[in-house]
Amino acid sequence: MTHDFFAPVDSVSKSDRDTAEQRLREAHQLGRIDSTEFEARMSAVITAERLDQLAAAVDGPLPFAPSGYGYRAPGQPPVISGEIVPTRPVMDRSTTMATIAHLSPFLVWLFGPLVIWAVSPTGSYAKREAAKAFNWQLLAFVVGILASILGGLLPGDGNPIAAIWTVIWVVVTVLGAVGAARGNDWRNPVRALVPWEVLPERKR
Repeated sequence: MTHDFFAPVDSVSKSDRDTAEQRLREAHQLGRIDSTEFEARMSAVITAERLDQLAAAVDGPLPFAPSGYGYRAPGQPPVISGEIVPTRPVMDRSTTMATIAHLSPFLVWLFGPLVIWAVSPTGSYAKREAAKAFNWQLLAFVVGILASILGGLLPGDGNPIAAIWTVIWVVVTVLGAVGAARGNDWRNPVRALVPWEVLPERKR
């Protein structure tokens, strides 16, 4: 493992960020934080550059509107007492877009996750999942070409290698969509073996 000796001492490492994300997912699954707060804190964790920012994202206070009125982003004016601000929870919108990003390749191939990645806010769950979906579809396309070539070299009719890869592609794509719908950070087993990343999946 190599180290950047010129990086700030209090800079956030990948291990630090992964640990913080895991803590938030556990808190969300146990019901200690709702979906709105989970999304807000996850976005802060993804964009944190220093350890104090990471700690604040996990345990510190975040600006929220009154209970039931939705998340108030930093920099927005405070909500006046009694003012009703009907907003849909941020996590619902973000997980919906993330799920669409994973399923859209069945209709529009790489362009679906690419468009969602482009229009989603920086550091959001939807943008991260769209990047993961794009990277997976690009890798699956390359592997699919290789499978077709290798299968064509085999004797007999049909291409069993391409058929097997098509099944793997469909199953893994659907599993990615299910994980996104649940707000999980599901890890693609194929990309774990081939960590090819074209679109950044998180702020480093």
